[in-house]
Amino acid sequence: MNRQSLTILVLFALLLSACSSAAAVTPAGSAGAATQDVTAETPDATTKEPAATASAATAESDETPSAPAGLACSLALPSEKDWPVTLCETFADNQNDWLVESQDNSYAAYSIDVQDGAYVLDYSANAFAQFKQTALSWFPVSQAQDFALSVTTLMDSEFQNNSWGVAFRADEDMDSFFLFSIYNDGTYAFEIYENNNWIPLISQRIYDGILRGEPNKLTIVAEGGDFTFYINDILVNTFSGGLLEGSDIQLLVSAKEGASATYTFDDIVLQAGS
Repeated sequence: MNRQSLTILVLFALLLSACSSAAAVTPAGSAGAATQDVTAETPDATTKEPAATASAATAESDETPSAPAGLACSLALPSEKDWPVTLCETFADNQNDWLVESQDNSYAAYSIDVQDGAYVLDYSANAFAQFKQTALSWFPVSQAQDFALSVTTLMDSEFQNNSWGVAFRADEDMDSFFLFSIYNDGTYAFEIYENNNWIPLISQRIYDGILRGEPNKLTIVAEGGDFTFYINDILVNTFSGGLLEGSDIQLLVSAKEGASATYTFDDIVLQAGS
């Protein structure tokens, strides 16, 4: 083979080598681009999907639970507020475990029981301070700071100074509480008992809507420091500035020494706001 032929073969070999290198680079570049796209996109897609799911779960867990529906109640509700009914009592029986007892202590002799579709208290105040004082007794209803409560009661007594009412925002020892009450002389009053003292907040006053010798319905709506009072479904007064922080609600009766009465409680409805 002469030098010219050798030169042609070398040039031809170099040309084939260059073509092979160009063919090898192109697939590698395409494969690399595809791999980079998949590698770049797949983690994002994988990351975003769980993140969206986690957000949805968080949103669901952060939703405020709906207020409990409360008890079904055939009686008229004491308030139009959207508060659940926690007590609806007609005393058809004693399934709610109302206090049933008899006592004869230094201040009063009484018996209280669920009977004939009512909560009946026979009450006599004993003589303990030379007939100068008043006996008080109370019976638990429920617990709530903000609430709407109605109760209908017949007070059967010839003694004008006897009364019945509702104590609320009371501490568990009844060392402090508010008291809204109806007297047998056709008056009502609102007081606070605190530090062993009675302080009138709404002085005792006559209200012609009090039915003497008949059942009367008392309604209290307490929200924050604001209280609203109704007698027989008629607004009679309001008060603002109540600061007691107790939550006990009690039925409370009073009688002067030597006086007696029969209290017949019925149709108690409680809507609890807190």
